[in-house]
Amino acid sequence: MIWQRQFNEFDGSQVITDLSNHPDLWESFLFSKPIFASDPDGLSFSGVIDTLLAMANYRPVPEGSIIHFIAYPADTLYILSENQDLKVSRLLDLGKKWQADSVDVTDGTNADYGSRLQRRLRSRLQDGLDPDVARPSRDAVVISYWWD
Repeated sequence: MIWQRQFNEFDGSQVITDLSNHPDLWESFLFSKPIFASDPDGLSFSGVIDTLLAMANYRPVPEGSIIHFIAYPADTLYILSENQDLKVSRLLDLGKKWQADSVDVTDGTNADYGSRLQRRLRSRLQDGLDPDVARPSRDAVVISYWWD
């Protein structure tokens, strides 16, 4: 679905090609609506629901078909990566190449999150990468790219 998505400066085929060519930079990714830490009006949750509905209803159809399904409404790419300067720097460079309107790095210490949520996020990121592999704990970041 990302591959076929194009709007404004976003070129899904370029993003997928670059991610496929650099699997060493990321652990996973998600293309969705923005998810906000503070969302008293539920707009973030509503956007996620719209994206889930589009994914559930998506069916490949010929371009000339009169059957159309819910358009995939995503505009934000989230990438989970190790918190290593070289990896983060290369992912930020990809954001420039992809002409993202905004690129943010979240490592669990951002001021937008309360201290309790910061600790929980940081712990989840650190402990969640390959927990069954015996090696020193790895720090992680989430890099978000947004296109208007």
